[in-house]
Amino acid sequence: MSTNTQVSAYISEETKAQMEAYVRSHGVKKAYLIEEALLHHLQALREIPEDLIIPSRLVLTNEAMSQIAEHLAPEHQPTEALRALFRE
Repeated sequence: MSTNTQVSAYISEETKAQMEAYVRSHGVKKAYLIEEALLHHLQALREIPEDLIIPSRLVLTNEAMSQIAEHLAPEHQPTEALRALFRE
């Protein structure tokens, strides 16, 4: 017989809104959606090679952020490769 355990997590307002919209439109319970999503994520982490997993968030050093900010400055024009990427 399976027992259930309650967990608590902080999520963004946007994620909460998306979750609530999904459960309303699909008629599932939040607990079911969360457990299924977690099981799928954990399975993917086991089966996909670690070097192929792209993190959903990147943490940058101050130096890296400064370099990115310099490249985003108005005087820099996008490269043709970047334009092609956005056209796709």
